[in-house]
Amino acid sequence: MVLRHFERVGSAAARRARSGMRKVAARASGATRPVILMYHRIAQETFDPWALAVAPAKFDEQLAWLAKHRTLLPLPEFAKLHDRGELPDEAVAVTFDDGYACTARVAAPLLDRHGVPATIFLPAGLIGRTHRFWWDKLGEIVLNHPGTSIHARGRWFELGERQDRDAIWPGDNRKRTPRQQSFYALWAELQPLPLPEIEQGLTELLTQYPAAIEDDRQRLMTTEELLSIRSDKIQFGSHALSHVSLSSLSAAEKSQEIRSGVAACEELTGSRPETFAYPFGDFDRESESLVAEAGFTCACTVEPRAVAADDDLFALPRIKVGNWTGRQLRQALADVSYRRDEA
Repeated sequence: MVLRHFERVGSAAARRARSGMRKVAARASGATRPVILMYHRIAQETFDPWALAVAPAKFDEQLAWLAKHRTLLPLPEFAKLHDRGELPDEAVAVTFDDGYACTARVAAPLLDRHGVPATIFLPAGLIGRTHRFWWDKLGEIVLNHPGTSIHARGRWFELGERQDRDAIWPGDNRKRTPRQQSFYALWAELQPLPLPEIEQGLTELLTQYPAAIEDDRQRLMTTEELLSIRSDKIQFGSHALSHVSLSSLSAAEKSQEIRSGVAACEELTGSRPETFAYPFGDFDRESESLVAEAGFTCACTVEPRAVAADDDLFALPRIKVGNWTGRQLRQALADVSYRRDEA
């Protein structure tokens, strides 16, 4: 047992060493690889458990570097060239998930300034129906609840006393506060559920903390904002109807989410979406087949690597962009690999 443990440790160390050598070689050779970039929010944020926010000034830097050093393509064109085996190594497609208002208010003007095309994946059934996503509401409830515990899903979650550092995440993720731990535990219980059950859980929480405020920084874009940024450079894709985890649904429910999302997106934007992104990155073979049958050009995952020549059109990987400077983005793209085990 001890020997096997050290063998595993040794193998892991060897993999890290090989990965490091590949990264050094890639940087030295100036090699580039085609990538799809994934953004969510362009905002200053302290409570950001999944590191989804990029500060506006850093986003501006990133776009300036990309416009100068990469071939920027709309996602449908990127996918078509990939399918024909003609995708340039320096090709980049920019995408945004979720349809946050900051995509319209902050990101769109910067994209326009730098001439960068982008695809925004919309959970079209939620646009105009809800002000914020359920997970953003959940964070506000847990962080601001006046008590030291909260009841949900048939049990109590210990929150502890409120602390200033509750609202600072990330920072040191290994030292989460009790409220941050409870937020994550509640999120993990709600995330796989159908939307009506998630909303029921939130309603239960709101009865215990009815003074929840609406944070304008976290809201979804309005229909008016959406239409104001529609252009030849900015296209809209589908993020399913209501941003639920597809892999947790039955085949009939998956089909409903996918096909109804197409209709809702077309009604909102005036054009049929060509591209799709799996909510939460959750998908399976059945989901891939249903997306293909719905007539999309391609579908994106959240697998963090470059697009390899043999990647399926309906399981394209994407790099989640961090709150990086332009120089850090350059380094991240120099390090990116075609395979997960090379990352």
